[in-house]
Amino acid sequence: MSDNLLSSLNSVQQEAVQHTEGPLLILSGAGSGKTRVITHRVAYLIKHHRVSPFRILAVTFTNKAANEMKERLDSLIGEGTSKNLWVSTFHATCSRILRRDIEQLDGFTRNFTIYDKGEQVTVVKDIIRQFNLDDKMYNPRTIHDLVSKAKNNSIKPGTYANTADGYYEKIVAQVYPLYQDTLRKNNALDFDDLLNFTVELFRKHPDVLEHYQEKFAHVLVDEYQDTNRCQYDLVRYLVGEKQNVCVVGDDDQSIYGFRGADIHNILDFETNYPNTRVLRLEQNYRSTKNILEAAWSVVQNNKARKPKKLWTKNDVGELVTCYEAMDERDEAGFVGTKIEDWHADGVEFRDFAIFYRTNAQSRIFEEALRSANIPYQIVGGLGFYDRMEIKDLIAYLRVMCNPFDSISLRRIINVPSRGIGATSLERLMNFADDQETTLFEAIERVDEIDTINSGIKTKIRRFAKIFEGYEPDDLPADALEHVLDTTSYLENFKGQRTIEAQNRVENIEELRNAVYEYEMIAEEPTLADYLENVALIADIDTMKTDDNTDETNIVTLMTLHSAKGLEFPFVFIVGMEEGFLPHKNSINSETELEEERRVCYVGITRAMEQLYLVHANARRTWSGAEYRVPSRFLEEISPDVIRHVDRYNSAFSQPEVNYIKEEQDIKEEQEDSYDVGQIVYHSKFGRGKVTKLIESGSDTYVTVRFDRSGSKQFDAAMAQLQTVS
Repeated sequence: MSDNLLSSLNSVQQEAVQHTEGPLLILSGAGSGKTRVITHRVAYLIKHHRVSPFRILAVTFTNKAANEMKERLDSLIGEGTSKNLWVSTFHATCSRILRRDIEQLDGFTRNFTIYDKGEQVTVVKDIIRQFNLDDKMYNPRTIHDLVSKAKNNSIKPGTYANTADGYYEKIVAQVYPLYQDTLRKNNALDFDDLLNFTVELFRKHPDVLEHYQEKFAHVLVDEYQDTNRCQYDLVRYLVGEKQNVCVVGDDDQSIYGFRGADIHNILDFETNYPNTRVLRLEQNYRSTKNILEAAWSVVQNNKARKPKKLWTKNDVGELVTCYEAMDERDEAGFVGTKIEDWHADGVEFRDFAIFYRTNAQSRIFEEALRSANIPYQIVGGLGFYDRMEIKDLIAYLRVMCNPFDSISLRRIINVPSRGIGATSLERLMNFADDQETTLFEAIERVDEIDTINSGIKTKIRRFAKIFEGYEPDDLPADALEHVLDTTSYLENFKGQRTIEAQNRVENIEELRNAVYEYEMIAEEPTLADYLENVALIADIDTMKTDDNTDETNIVTLMTLHSAKGLEFPFVFIVGMEEGFLPHKNSINSETELEEERRVCYVGITRAMEQLYLVHANARRTWSGAEYRVPSRFLEEISPDVIRHVDRYNSAFSQPEVNYIKEEQDIKEEQEDSYDVGQIVYHSKFGRGKVTKLIESGSDTYVTVRFDRSGSKQFDAAMAQLQTVS
């Protein structure tokens, strides 16, 4: 029985599966089969050691990863077996615990709402206005990010002021307690609260902790390098004295420090868990040898890492291609043309991915792909559940489930328009504040508010009737159909003969489909459970990946951070320049610079067959041309595995750009300066050839392709290049 489970694994993977007692750290390099190891380990515990599925907890970071684990487990140990396991994200795991026991913490009930990022920022914005502060100077998103950072580090509202340094953070110290108090009044939690409150529950109520420590005989944690302080504490509590904990991760792929992830959780695991067994999964099944060598030559420059190096039995593969574009349009044109060429040779669009460091970089590639009629999807853009009409209807369902949710109430009280204006809403809110009650109760007691006239009171009472008789345990489809029937929300859009309105109608119909689909697959479908699933959906979970449909045969665009955990045969990493990658905000910090190098490493290791690294010499801005310097990470790639091309030595060409002169023009104008094609020598980079001259006002920039170091760009006045006859 066990032999069948082990036969498809390599020797190190087999060791990882068979080590079942005590702490285990699996350092799993990119593409080394970590999901296979985790699922086979769970199956081995169940089949070989007779561990009940109910006593195993496997935690990861995305619903996509959790669902993949469940599917693989069902294939290994029998269809439906995974339903008896706790296989879910950190947030979903904590939400499930809190739905059972949160009432042991003061001020919350089990039907709490989980606020998304937009709703969290709305709460902060309201508090800033209470302080009569300018929300342009005190950006609500920035303040919320600082609050979230404090929560990730387990800093409570009452103690944040002790660490606040400077006027801005002292404002945050005032906002934080009010923010938390507002959430409590709304019976709402944010994503950080799901983790923090679970830890607080375990700390304050040993009986609850004992229940879960007894329940889970084995705890497995995927992507451990991405855990923050609170997640570290959560795992420590759940593991208890048995310490049957297996964590899988790769410190070289720790790229979420800006979200609070602490790389030291994995670097210090052996210190925190004595007697740890450490295994390294270094055989890569994804990429070619050249791609792996490129990735290694970059990441090895980091100091904060555990020693390991990926290897593969795959082919050597093509050299990594580095394309030097003139500007951003040349960059996008090159990518679009390459995709067209490969597609003409039979490569499916779904096999291509374009990665960039920031979302703002996507626009020019969208334009290029649209002009070439190449279908694409953007992961991390405006998601389905972020659309206005979907958020409106979800808000109705939330109030049905949790009447304390004043943020959702405020959103929908006059949507669609029912004559309850901003003034009436303000009077309802003032009454709620004066009476120290909720907004929903103020609506129910509207007859007591003298400042609202009788006509408006009638409309408010009619609005309140929408929610009568609905409970968290009701079916979500029934609740949604009731909202649509009683509000005419859908009919309003059907009556508007515009493309935008038609799109909204289609989105609402898709929401209907999603609700009915949920009811078909959920064991015990309820309104509360459906809303929780919606709240915990991540961008990556909505990515189209079904390879069997034309709809999913599309190019994928996403940030490098979103790309982790994915793989594509053809990968373009664009914007490989100082300021983009590494990001300009990280250049002065060695710690952050190392994380940027890991971001680059993650991007490179997504590629299976072909890898293109693209950078531009100049980019247009509102103030004119901005000249760019190639990323330092390009210089770190071994020259043995990379080839450098540009518009002059590749088949690709673009129309002339007016602020970059052609070679012949420059040759005619240069006198006592460098010439294109001239052989030069640099004391650091060695021998090279001048490939481009760029004029900007009175300045000239010279690009040299060095034999060993690739292309470099210099200010011609300070280049210190020696001509070679």
